[in-house]
Amino acid sequence: MIYPYTGRDLFAEPESYAYAKCDGADFLDDWKTSRTAAMESLAVRAMESVTEVGTPHETLPADAITLKLILQKAPTSVAVLEPWIIKFEVFGRLFEWYRDDGRRHPDSSTARPATYILFAERLCDIAEESGSLKFLSTLLKICDALASQPITVFRPSEAGALSALFIRELSLVTTLIEAE
Repeated sequence: MIYPYTGRDLFAEPESYAYAKCDGADFLDDWKTSRTAAMESLAVRAMESVTEVGTPHETLPADAITLKLILQKAPTSVAVLEPWIIKFEVFGRLFEWYRDDGRRHPDSSTARPATYILFAERLCDIAEESGSLKFLSTLLKICDALASQPITVFRPSEAGALSALFIRELSLVTTLIEAE
């Protein structure tokens, strides 16, 4: 069996996870194998001596809220994170900018890998603190989507951050398994 949730670009084609078969030792072994392979590739990418060039500073429309700026403020409360969790769960992707009313800004592109990594880090913070399966579930889905990306979409620093995130994700799942 091969882990089924990273074989295609989940940002381009989001997974519905409806009636997901995610039980049993084989499934968990395949998940761990998938994440281990991703971490090995990320470690190589993180070691690359690529000079990272920042993204060109975009001029935001006056009515745009930048998701990345919201997520950079740690610790993030559950109340702040909840609307973004719902958006991700419903649409399988996020956008860089939103309007004050929470709707996607019409000029916005889809979120960049760094934004998803920040989002996943905040979810991980809350899942570690609360033990909530809701946050762990969304975290697992975001990690699946990030693991489904070609390694070249990540800057070396993002690759290192994502690898560290996968280690935290593994720890949360291991704790859950041991509690059963």
